[in-house]
Amino acid sequence: MNDRQYFFVVPGEPCQWTAWPKRGPMPPAFARMQAWQEEIRIAFWNKYHGKLLLSGPIFMEAEFYRGIPASAPKGTEALQRWMVRHIQTKPDRTNYLKAAEDALNGVVFVDDSHVVKGSERKWYSRPDQPHYPGGYSVFRIGEMAPGEMDGLPLVEQVPRWV
Repeated sequence: MNDRQYFFVVPGEPCQWTAWPKRGPMPPAFARMQAWQEEIRIAFWNKYHGKLLLSGPIFMEAEFYRGIPASAPKGTEALQRWMVRHIQTKPDRTNYLKAAEDALNGVVFVDDSHVVKGSERKWYSRPDQPHYPGGYSVFRIGEMAPGEMDGLPLVEQVPRWV
């Protein structure tokens, strides 16, 4: 791994990417997304203020933890079953990621098109996480070392049908 990498946590419920065609009043979901994106920028700046933007190929790993609603079961096993069933609902993890990448444009990297490798997951925050009862997000972002770009691209592994 390259030395130029950042790790930070953003408290608060993650928010999906939302579009606003600029016609009519701003939808509440768009306003929530903008507020969450500002929280992401603040969390980064509070920890890494003054750092240079990453350049070149970048990796981004993100974990999005939603808060557990009051209506969820209280028992450990029942809660676990509930979490597995309900985490499969919208919003999907890639919409969280898109909102986060857009928030970090010009802050961590020049443009999110530089992110060429990554992973993301969504889950519910654990009941034993008292610091983040309403959800949180975790990010690890960095420049890829030259050796990390080695290996065959997936297109080379696809069988030829000719």
